[in-house]
Amino acid sequence: MGDPGSEILESVPPAGPEASESTTDENEDDIQFVSEGPSRPVLEYIDLVYGDEEEPSTCHSDVLYPKMPKRQGNLLSILNVKKVKTDTESNGRNRSHCGSFKSKELNFEYVERPIIEQKPSCSSGEEIDNPVLPDCWNEKQAFMFTEQYKWLEIKEGKLGCKDCSTVRHLGSKAEKHVHVSKEWIAYLVTPNGSNKTTRQASLRKKIREHDISKAHGKIQDLLKESINDSVSNIVHKQNNKNIDSTIKVFNTVYNLVKHNRPLSDIEGAIELQEKNGEVNCLNTRYSATRIAEHIAKEMKMKIFKNIIEENAKVCVIIDEASTVSKKSTLVIYLQCAVHSAPVPIMLFVALKELVSTTAECIFNTLLATLNDCGFNNEYLKANLIAFCSDGANSMLGSKSGVATKLLENFPEIIIWNCLNHRLQLSLDDSISEIKQINHFKIFLDKIYSVYHQSNKNQTKLLETVAKDLEIEILKIGRVKGPKWAACSLQTATAVWHAYPVLYMHFSHSFSGLAKRLANINFLQDLALMIDILEEFSLLSTALQSRSTNIQKAQELIKCTIKALENLKIGTGKHESEIQDLIKSDKFKDIPFNKNNKFNALPRNMLLENIIQHMNLRLLSDGNYNETIFNYFDLLEPSTWPYEEITSPWIAGEEKLLHLCEILRYKIDLNDFREFVNNNIKSNNFSIPATIQKAKKIISAIAINSAEAERGFNLMNIICTRVRNSLTVDHISDLMTINLLGKELADWDATPFVKSWSNCNHRLATDTRVRQKSTKAFCGNQLAIWNLQ
Repeated sequence: MGDPGSEILESVPPAGPEASESTTDENEDDIQFVSEGPSRPVLEYIDLVYGDEEEPSTCHSDVLYPKMPKRQGNLLSILNVKKVKTDTESNGRNRSHCGSFKSKELNFEYVERPIIEQKPSCSSGEEIDNPVLPDCWNEKQAFMFTEQYKWLEIKEGKLGCKDCSTVRHLGSKAEKHVHVSKEWIAYLVTPNGSNKTTRQASLRKKIREHDISKAHGKIQDLLKESINDSVSNIVHKQNNKNIDSTIKVFNTVYNLVKHNRPLSDIEGAIELQEKNGEVNCLNTRYSATRIAEHIAKEMKMKIFKNIIEENAKVCVIIDEASTVSKKSTLVIYLQCAVHSAPVPIMLFVALKELVSTTAECIFNTLLATLNDCGFNNEYLKANLIAFCSDGANSMLGSKSGVATKLLENFPEIIIWNCLNHRLQLSLDDSISEIKQINHFKIFLDKIYSVYHQSNKNQTKLLETVAKDLEIEILKIGRVKGPKWAACSLQTATAVWHAYPVLYMHFSHSFSGLAKRLANINFLQDLALMIDILEEFSLLSTALQSRSTNIQKAQELIKCTIKALENLKIGTGKHESEIQDLIKSDKFKDIPFNKNNKFNALPRNMLLENIIQHMNLRLLSDGNYNETIFNYFDLLEPSTWPYEEITSPWIAGEEKLLHLCEILRYKIDLNDFREFVNNNIKSNNFSIPATIQKAKKIISAIAINSAEAERGFNLMNIICTRVRNSLTVDHISDLMTINLLGKELADWDATPFVKSWSNCNHRLATDTRVRQKSTKAFCGNQLAIWNLQ
C-alpha cells in the first residue's frame, strides 16, 4: 500500500481557483493539485496519522505537494514524481515509525466506538474488524470521509446515503427536476477510472456533488423537522395541506367513472374548480387514467386480501365476448361465501383480452388472472367449489373444454351449465323437432333479413314501422341473430302490438309477408308463442336474480313446468283474445283467411316437447344435477321424507359425509343431529353454526352466468364506438370501480390519495405533471368583448 499521507491528502477537495487551473487534460474534473500548501485541518489530520515523527521539514511538502513541472499538462511526469517520492519515503516510515503508527490505530478505534453505540444497527464495528471498503480507499480515508460527511455509509465496498435511504422521497418538498438519487438510496455508488488516483478523485467528486445537491438538502430539512416525530409522519403532515386538493381530483375522477363518462371530461371539471379558486395540476386525461388505475388496483388488493385471509369458498363464473373494436375478451367473476355477509357476494375480478378463443388460451388466462389476484393453486384446491359458464364447446366441452381442464387440476369442483342458457336451448330444441314448417319463425327471419339488407333500406323502412318493433329488430340483429328470433318475448310482443302497421307496410312492398300476416293461423301461432314465452320470461328473470340459489331454482323450474301443463289443457291469455282482436277497429283492414298453405303449429305437440326438454335439460341433465340436488336437499327440511326419519337419521348421516366432500367443509355431526331433531319437534329453533355455514356455501354456487352478461353490457356502455381506442386493461379498471366501488357519497378518497403519495406519484399541487393543452381562440371571437 502507498503512503497514507499522500492518499489522505489526495482525498481532500480543491482549495481554490488555482487548483482548477492546474487540472490535467486527461481528467479535468477529477485530478486536482493544490499549490498553496495544506490547510490547518489537513495538517492536524496528518499529525493524527503520523504522530510526533522526526522527519525533515521538507518531508511532507515534498511528498504531498511535489514540485510541478513547467508543462502541467504532462500527467505522466507528475505521477512519476509523486510515485518515486511516495514509495521511497513510505518505506522509511514503515521501518522507523511502526510503533507510533500502531498507537494511532488504537486511537482510531477509540474514535469509532461512539458511532457504534449511537447506531447499533450499523455494521461499522464489523467494518473496522474486517473492513469492506472501496478498492481505492484504506481505513483512514474511510474514517475521514464518514466523519466529514455524517450521512455517508459504506456497505460491501459501495457508498450510500443513510439519510436519503431513510426518507427516500421528498413528498410535498418535491420540485421540478429535483429527484433523490436511486444509487445513493440503494448503496450503489462506486468509483470510476482505470487507476487508483482517478478512482479516488471520482469518489471525491461524487460525494461532494451529492452533499451540495438540492435533493439532499431537502432531505436534511425533513430530518431536522422529524426530531420529535417519524419521517413518514412528517412527510404526511407536510402533505396534508396538499392532500385536500388531491382528494378533490380523486373524487372528480371517481364520479366520472361511476357515471361512465370519458376521462377527458376531467379537463372541464378541473377548469371549473380552478375558476372557483382551487389549484389543481392533475388536470389531464393522462393523470385521470393513472388515478383510475390506482383506485382499481387498491380496491381489488384490499377486497381480495380479505377474502383470502378469511379462507372463503369461491365459485368462478366466466364468459367470452367481443368488444366494439373486435377484440375477444374474457370476463371473470367470483361468488364468495364470507362471514360478514348474510348471503354470498358476487365480485368482478377482471376483463382480459384473449389471444385466441381456444379452451387452452381461456384456461391459461383464467388461472393467470386468479394468481395475479392472490388466488394461488393451493388456495384454489382448498376453496374452489364450482365453475359456471354457458354451454359453448370451448367452455364445457367434454374432451377439451375449460371445464375439463379445470377438473384435471381441481377434480372435486362442481361444473355447472348456466340455467338460463339451458332454458333457452330447451325451447329451441322443442321448436326444431317439429316437422311442420314454423311459419312464425320464418316470418321473423324474413323481417330480420329485410331490415338488415343495407343502411339505406334500414333507414327508409324503419321509419314506417312502430318504434318498439324498430328497437327490438336492431337488438336481435346485434345480440342473437335470426336463429334466436323465435325465442324472444320482446320481438313477439312487438309484432303483436304493431300487427296492423306491419300489414299496411308490407302490403305495399312485400306482398308475401303481407299474406302471412293475413293468415289467421299465423295470428294463432303468434298468440301461442307469446303465452309460452311469457312463462319462460318469468322463469328466466327469476333465475337471474342474485338471491336465487340451487334449491330455489329447482322449485321455480317445477312451477313453470306445471304452468305449461295447465296451458296444454286450457287456453292461454293471448289465444283467448284472438277473436276479439279480429273484430276490433285496428284489425278491420286486414282480410284474415285460413290458407292451408300456412298451417298452424301443432299446439299440443309443441307444449309436450317443451315440457320434456325442460325436464331433461334443467332437472336431470344426465343425472348429474339430480345427484347434486339430492345431497343439497339434505339441508332443506321441506324435502325430507319425515316418515322414514329416525333418531339418529342413519341414511342422512351417510349422505352428510358425501356432502362434506363436495363442499370441502366439515359439518359437525352433533350439529346435524340437533338440526334434524329440532325440525322433527318444531319449526321455531336456531340453526347450528356449521349448518348455517354449509347452507351459505351451497348458495355460493352460481346457477347462471347472468352476472357475466351484465358485465358485458357495462363493457359496451364504457367502450362505445366513440371510445373504441380504450385498451382492455383500462376498460377492466373502469369496470372495477363501477362494479366494486361504493357510491360517491359513501366513498372516502383519503386512503387512496395517501397510497398514491406513498408510490411517489404527484399530488395536485405539484407543477411537474403534464399540463393540459390550452385552447386557442380566434381573434375575432375575443374582439367582440372589447367593444366599447
